[in-house]
Amino acid sequence: MDPNVLHLIIAAALTVVGVVITALIWKSAQVKTVFWWIGLTMLPMSVYLAGLAPATAGAVTTLRLWWGTLTFTPIVWIGLVLGGLGTLLLLGSRLIPSESRADRKALPASPPRKPARGNGRPAKAVAPRPAAPAASGPQPAQGDDSDFDEIADLLRKRGIN
Repeated sequence: MDPNVLHLIIAAALTVVGVVITALIWKSAQVKTVFWWIGLTMLPMSVYLAGLAPATAGAVTTLRLWWGTLTFTPIVWIGLVLGGLGTLLLLGSRLIPSESRADRKALPASPPRKPARGNGRPAKAVAPRPAAPAASGPQPAQGDDSDFDEIADLLRKRGIN
């Protein structure tokens, strides 16, 4: 069989598998996951159309030869362990949950919380400051009073005045 036809069949099969997986996860997965699968689906056919299929086949042959003649020295072991750890970190990072679409929608919908006071009374609302008039020189930095109010409430809650 002609190697070019074999490369086309392999690229088309891998692309079809990617399309099927992408279609199956389309509704239920996060946007970043769907985009990742779309990108992965495009790679096999892009390798074939760019003329890199023979180079890819050559790389597989080179890896097979390398593995067959590999001598496990301490330096090689260190390289393999570093490569394995790097691969585990790359793949494991995909398992870390990120915020979902529902989380992003729920965030603005939730009402802002007021810090609770230790004596059972609701905390006083802080009046907004009027805007400072524009001056020609640099202005000194002013802290946010709401941060200090939260700290004061926490100290009062602990009985520290």
